[in-house]
Amino acid sequence: MSDSIGIYLNEIGRVPLLDAEQERELSRAIEAGRDAAQRIADGERSVILKAAVRDAAAAKDRFIRANLRLVVSLARRYPLPQGMDLGDLIQEGNLGLEHAVDKFDWRRGFKFSTYATFWIRQSIGRALDYKSSLIRIPGDRSATLRAALRQASGDAEALDRTNAELHRLITTVSLDKTVGDDGDATLGDLVASSDGGPEDAIIAMLDSELLDDLLGILDARARFAIEARFGLIDGERKSFREVGEQLGITSEAARRLVNRAIDGLREDAGRVLAA
Repeated sequence: MSDSIGIYLNEIGRVPLLDAEQERELSRAIEAGRDAAQRIADGERSVILKAAVRDAAAAKDRFIRANLRLVVSLARRYPLPQGMDLGDLIQEGNLGLEHAVDKFDWRRGFKFSTYATFWIRQSIGRALDYKSSLIRIPGDRSATLRAALRQASGDAEALDRTNAELHRLITTVSLDKTVGDDGDATLGDLVASSDGGPEDAIIAMLDSELLDDLLGILDARARFAIEARFGLIDGERKSFREVGEQLGITSEAARRLVNRAIDGLREDAGRVLAA
């Protein structure tokens, strides 16, 4: 555990917990402040209303601080994915706690910790879905996987087949990871190269030679028009207007010149391949 987490735990441990009556009192104050803020937004002006808004903010702050230990106890149950630490989960859980305080209805008679647990877990779960995995899976499948990992104490090897496959799907693995009994190879060695093989190189060379032979049949103007139009000179495809400017003709004339040359190349290519 990092020093910052230890300091944080010591600080929140000094905040007294709330009993059921205190939870109801704070909830009533928060509700009154919410109503007062709405009345102020509607145009009412009153010192009493402003005081209710201030009291609500103080009540909400006390409500949240008294339940921060609940967030920590829940966050500790989640296995930490790569790239996240306990502080990240606590921060996300605190957002869920704040949402629970805003939505808590004291009239229903529920215990706040039971109600807040749902929102805290949902907030942490969403953070794990969006921040810990490059591959997103449906929320219900993700929740099932998280529950299975908690039950297995984070041991992916103990998961059933379905959850194990999901875990492998969303878990990134370094290409430097060693494989094999001797450990003298890495995953990167097993990844197919995007470079072509010897056969591809030979085919490319033959295609280039065939193209050069075909272009050699054209007269100089037609060859230049084709090479400029299709980027065979400098890798940049030229417009008909640009081709025409180079040849001293209109763009329409350049288009007709290119089209005639292409038609001629098709016929010549057919004869070459037939031979």
